[in-house]
Amino acid sequence: MRDDETANCIVHDHTRESCQTTNYCLNGGLCIENRRKTTFEFACLCPSCHYYGSLCQFSIGQQGLSLDALVGLEMYTGETLSKQSILIKVIMIILISMITLGFIGNILSIITFAQKKSRETGCGYYLFAISIYNQLTLIVLGLRFVYLLVTQMIVWKNKGRSLILCQCLEFGLTLLPNLSNWLSVCVSVERTFTVIYGVLFNKQLSVRTAKGLCIVLLIVLTALTVHEPLTRQLIEDPRLGRFTWCVTKSSSTKLQTYNSILSFVHLLGSFLINLLSTGILIMIIARQKLTVRKETIHHSFTTTLRQQTAYYKHLIISPTILLILALPRLIISLVSVCIDTSWRNYVFLAGYFISFIPFAATLFIFIIPAPIYRDELKRCLSRIRSLSFYK
Repeated sequence: MRDDETANCIVHDHTRESCQTTNYCLNGGLCIENRRKTTFEFACLCPSCHYYGSLCQFSIGQQGLSLDALVGLEMYTGETLSKQSILIKVIMIILISMITLGFIGNILSIITFAQKKSRETGCGYYLFAISIYNQLTLIVLGLRFVYLLVTQMIVWKNKGRSLILCQCLEFGLTLLPNLSNWLSVCVSVERTFTVIYGVLFNKQLSVRTAKGLCIVLLIVLTALTVHEPLTRQLIEDPRLGRFTWCVTKSSSTKLQTYNSILSFVHLLGSFLINLLSTGILIMIIARQKLTVRKETIHHSFTTTLRQQTAYYKHLIISPTILLILALPRLIISLVSVCIDTSWRNYVFLAGYFISFIPFAATLFIFIIPAPIYRDELKRCLSRIRSLSFYK
């Protein structure tokens, strides 16, 4: 050894070695067990910044945000609801409030768009389908949280039934939001064409197109999501008894890449088309009005843009709100960070629930800003009150 070299002497615990019988850790986690003690004890060393959890079962960023990954570590296994963490109780209150308000708003929206006058153009059919999908999304979201909570509070004896329930809930929680998002894109695009063609806009063709697109989107998105249930599995932590987690399988790299691309396309694609449609809509409205007023020198493009934006605000408000609410989840998916601190997990959790606000706010996003739908809602409520009065 040279004079400038130094040797480090460290203590090596020969009683702690890699698990030889069974590797309980998922996703490439290193299983370390303690052989000295008579009790069964092991720990998982998870790949840094990619997976976490007692068995490395959770991941964020691979296939988007997951409810299990965000709240799983906050749950106390084997404890009753009263003994769960404050965060779990707060999430439960938020979900109950969101589902209750969403139920009222979505039912009123379904009633409104079920009226023939509200479906004179394709937008009415898109919005009718959106109202239904939004309500189903909230129901599935609530059931998914209840399932997650119950499986950590009690032991399910029928593992097969538990797995099927988890697979169905994950399938619905993936498919339904995507259906609603892409139908919202259809609404934005049709409204843009409505302004472009003006009085020449063909309402009958619009209705036929909407009916066809609703069916096509359902078939295509179902086909793209049908593999989702097959990627789920139940796992048990042998240190905690027979409590189970429903997590994503350690699948092949190709399937992970496919899921990541698909999730990114759904999120970014719908966002960009909504943004583009809204921008084109505003510019066309302003230019059309400016052309009419060519002889009036005092009306600048900026003034006309401001006036026309106010006049057509009901066409602009809906996609703008959707864009704003989609931003947090889009930013989170684009920024790769480690959840190594509590505040980062809270930021991710906030972004996750913000992305579900549109599903509870159908009434405020699509009906209240639009005079024709708002008036139809008032007529429906008047008829309901009249029927109640005569009874």
